[in-house]
Amino acid sequence: MNSPTDEQAALIKITLEGRRMAYSDRFDQENLLNLHKAKMHLEMFVGLLSQ
Repeated sequence: MNSPTDEQAALIKITLEGRRMAYSDRFDQENLLNLHKAKMHLEMFVGLLSQ
């Protein structure tokens, strides 16, 4: 799995800080955060399986 781009990382950071984008872009912002969380959980799961 690749790392997020610089733009995606910045978007994830501001989302985690609780800031929200304009309503029209909010869906993309929340969708990206959900994908990031899913990736982090999958990486943790794979780590647990490999122990």
